[in-house]
Amino acid sequence: GAMCPSYHATRNEKDTTRGRANALREFLTHNPRENKFDAAELKEVFDLCLSCKACGSECPSNVDVATLKAEFMYQYQEEHGYTFRNKLFAYNTRANRISAKFPLLSGAFLQNRITGKLVKKITGVAGERSIPMARKFDFRKYLNSKPDLTSENKGKLVLYIDEFTEYLDIEVGKDAIDLLHTLGYEIILYFGESGRTFISKGFLNQARELAAANLQALYPFTSEGIPVVGLEPSAVLSFRDEYHRFRLHPEKLRSLSENSLLIEEFLAREIGKGNIFSSSFTAEERIVKVHNHCHQKSLSDQKVTFDVLNVPENYKVRIINSGCCGMAGSFGYEKEHYEVSMKIGGLRLFPSVSKAAEDTLIAANGTSCRHQIWDGTGRKAYHPVSILRNALKS
Repeated sequence: GAMCPSYHATRNEKDTTRGRANALREFLTHNPRENKFDAAELKEVFDLCLSCKACGSECPSNVDVATLKAEFMYQYQEEHGYTFRNKLFAYNTRANRISAKFPLLSGAFLQNRITGKLVKKITGVAGERSIPMARKFDFRKYLNSKPDLTSENKGKLVLYIDEFTEYLDIEVGKDAIDLLHTLGYEIILYFGESGRTFISKGFLNQARELAAANLQALYPFTSEGIPVVGLEPSAVLSFRDEYHRFRLHPEKLRSLSENSLLIEEFLAREIGKGNIFSSSFTAEERIVKVHNHCHQKSLSDQKVTFDVLNVPENYKVRIINSGCCGMAGSFGYEKEHYEVSMKIGGLRLFPSVSKAAEDTLIAANGTSCRHQIWDGTGRKAYHPVSILRNALKS
């Protein structure tokens, strides 16, 4: 359980991978009820699991507690109903889609001290949390306004605008378009909800439907080996992880799984092929401190982010040995988890960010991680794509 972030914060045996796995084994074997997952005690067991997936890759027995938790929550809620707050987080994208249409209304409502407080109270969100604002942006129009690529066209890619980028991290999406276009790539935009918010709350039927829709829509590209490049690790990496458990079309799944990449994986691959050069970027000196997303640590590799941020010749990149940031999607918003969430961030991540010099760039590719860094230190962290976009020679 040494790799488990909640254990580091609480030091409770029940918050280790071992503790959770033992409790689950106990109930699956001895629970007299027909639905073996139907046990309030198991709710307690999974309560502090952040679904970070560290156990899936670091635990010697490869117990994947994130999957156990999603399956448990599904089974338990099928039996006892889906709570209002869980629905709210699971259907968050729907809420963002609506509030993006009324930015003034929703913005004023959430930012107002009194109504903002009320919303948090009703929804069980920690009062101390900042709430991100949903906005509307026409990415297609933005891409179409770019000049045509010269003869230097380096090939096609699908830029996956996931549910987080589309409504909450618009700047990151724009930076990705700017960066890839300037470097000579032909961009096809794809909009689709990954299902991450549903998976993390155990809404597995809804997640499976989204997965099937994405497989189908992306197959014309993946079947030709055109890479699907994603910005938010928890969204795009679900194509390589959770989607395998939904028993979907095997050929389409293989093709999506093999052709979906974090944008850093894609850029690192292109650097390796000699398609991207330092000469496109500034020679200015900067120090960059990097915090990577848990799912990247578990399912990909941190070196890709390190490599791409080293492309500007005088950028000195250091990876913060940070473990999980403690936000983990909705986890850090929930008022009963707020304290543990901040405690996890306070172990190594916050101190490292806080002691970085003013002009040190803080990189974090996860939307939750950037949010957590802001709430924990008041410093703005940038997606590596934004850092590279700003480093381009004008």
